Amino acid sequence: MSVPQKPSEFSSAPMPPVRAPKARKPRLLKPTLYVHDYINLASVQKCLEDRRSDFVTINSTTFSGELELESRPYERFIVLERDHFTLFSHYHVPVKFSYKSRNAVMAHLWRADVFTDMTSTKFVEVDGLWRLEQQPVLCFAFGQDADTLRSSYVIDDNTIHEYYESTATMDMADLATVAQGKADLCVSHFFVVNRGEEYWAVDTKDPSISYTFGPSTKTRTISRLADGSITVQALIDEERLQASINAGTSQSPKFTLRDINGEEVVEGDRFVLQIPGRGDDDDEDLDDERRTMFDEKDWVTIFDTSYLVTGKEVMFVGSMDRGYTFGMAVVDDITYITYEGQFVQIENRDRFPGIVVLPETPSKHNRIHLTNSDDGLIALSRWGAKEPIVFTWMKAACGVFQIDEWYSNISHSAKLRIIKV
Repeated sequence: MSVPQKPSEFSSAPMPPVRAPKARKPRLLKPTLYVHDYINLASVQKCLEDRRSDFVTINSTTFSGELELESRPYERFIVLERDHFTLFSHYHVPVKFSYKSRNAVMAHLWRADVFTDMTSTKFVEVDGLWRLEQQPVLCFAFGQDADTLRSSYVIDDNTIHEYYESTATMDMADLATVAQGKADLCVSHFFVVNRGEEYWAVDTKDPSISYTFGPSTKTRTISRLADGSITVQALIDEERLQASINAGTSQSPKFTLRDINGEEVVEGDRFVLQIPGRGDDDDEDLDDERRTMFDEKDWVTIFDTSYLVTGKEVMFVGSMDRGYTFGMAVVDDITYITYEGQFVQIENRDRFPGIVVLPETPSKHNRIHLTNSDDGLIALSRWGAKEPIVFTWMKAACGVFQIDEWYSNISHSAKLRIIKV
């Protein structure tokens, strides 16, 4: 049976035929790469996924991918060739890929029907080899951090990697020279440098131009640069413009947290936090009683902090009749919302940063920025007022606070009102 043809400006060839279905096996946790004995592995472009893979040297005259596949039921593996690599799987015939997309393929190997899954992420055939339509991004990672990095979105998968082993070797001009030598393998106008939770997008031609960003905006930032919709300098200019728009919102020693009546909130005060009601939300999963209870209320009170207290993503349920009480604390002239003596703060969990309560004072990257608005409400964003925290209603009467990486304007932030109790 042939898979329907995939439209492509590059090729009109159909996808490789699918094999007869077999029983599925639990996800493949550690990919195997077979390397022909004539291949110098040191000359093969590095990928992040290499650090979680097994490399096996094979005799090029006796090895057969098809026979190996028959001896390893339900498995899939890669064979490195001189100018391409081949994916073997029981779900389709062998598929030849360009080395440009090796990391992307390896990141998907845990899926049983890996090729079908990947074709939904814009894989195309060029000169007989399959690859992602978009060129990969060159990333430089600190060697000690590399094992903690994980692929999460296609933008993370579509990369090639190089490593530096000390901060002394993290010289942007030297890294730019390396990037210029790989211009035919990847996006040529910028590269990314990573160190811990900090990232830099660097202009390849002028490495003095660099833009700093964090994990929560990584996908958006790299996506925009990789598809050519913006340059590194334009990102810098955009941020400067936004900073001027947000002028005056940064907390200072004179910042005063205020309730809905404009009265100052000080340490020792107790208050509830209210969020706007669901409004005209038409959720078919809500029964009539719940829909009436929440739709008719302009404001609802945060009262369920069970998720927050256990360190998971915070999900709140609203009710006007009861509510947990919060407090505030000022540490080093910075105002924090507290719950039971602990700090409400941001924590990066997997790919979705959420809000948690932890005993330690938040780091700069995890602080919640509080802004008093003219209508008596407070707006929430990540510290620096660049990344809004939004509230999204979920099923029933639950919602979640999350960082919204697609905006850099606090006008998109969730707004709450404080009512003293």
